[in-house]
Amino acid sequence: MLPQRVIEELENKSKEYGTRRVLVQLPEGLKPKAKAISDELNSLGFEPIISADPCFGACDLRFLDNAITLHVGHSRMLNLEPVVYWEYRYDIDPSTAVEERISGINEERVGLATTVQHIGFVGKVKEMLEKHGKEVFIGKGVRTTYPGQVLGCDAGAALSIKDKVDSFVYIGSGVFHPLMVAYQTGKKVYAIDPFSMEMQVLTGDKLLKERSLRISKAMNAKSFGVVLSTKPGQYFPEIAEKLVKMAKKQGFDSTQIILDLITPDNLDYLGFDAYVITACPRIVIDDWKNYKRPVLLPDEFYDLLDM
Repeated sequence: MLPQRVIEELENKSKEYGTRRVLVQLPEGLKPKAKAISDELNSLGFEPIISADPCFGACDLRFLDNAITLHVGHSRMLNLEPVVYWEYRYDIDPSTAVEERISGINEERVGLATTVQHIGFVGKVKEMLEKHGKEVFIGKGVRTTYPGQVLGCDAGAALSIKDKVDSFVYIGSGVFHPLMVAYQTGKKVYAIDPFSMEMQVLTGDKLLKERSLRISKAMNAKSFGVVLSTKPGQYFPEIAEKLVKMAKKQGFDSTQIILDLITPDNLDYLGFDAYVITACPRIVIDDWKNYKRPVLLPDEFYDLLDM
């Protein structure tokens, strides 16, 4: 199951750091494979430890003393060690599904986006789209490893080319990632599932309306909790400090709050009128209705202060 490259990296890290202990981090969709991965690591002479905590992405690295972290399902985002990344790519060719649905893609200038699981087929899909008369652009984000790669929290690759295209073609299952592309770029996204061969056409209109609603709900707040996460890739103290200073300058009470897992249960009863969450934007975008108090993204808070 483990690719040879991953085994070799584990062996090299084991020699470098003098340990055979391996902390295995898996996203929810891959957790059923935990036992098989553990068995293989045992057979190779490693001492696996399965992390059963939720894993939200490459931003959410976990470490144990005297252990190598095997982070499964994501590409490298942070330069922290000792970590081995197993990207867990799919071998199904998505160009077949894209060609099946290409008649429903109306625009000629399109951007191409996907997750790391399908990134190896970006070149082939691009060629296929061009064969059908499309002008194809592939961007590169700051926090991602590969051209065309987007995250659920960051559509930087798409944003880098949004002024060159009229729409985006996204390859992958579900709407979690393509909705962020639509929301951040303001462009239509054709989300094509290489497994079901189905296509959904997405826009960010609903999310943009919800953004305005969040700001309006926070307009009467007099105190703001500015929330940081201790997750390594979601910890932005400079942003939090700036937000607190801006809030106080305009006469609001404001305090920094720090925790690992940001949930309504952990915030709703701290006594602030509203919260600004500096961690993963999907906490606000996906879950804001679950909070008893208004929650905002940093850019939404800036807009609120300008009103």
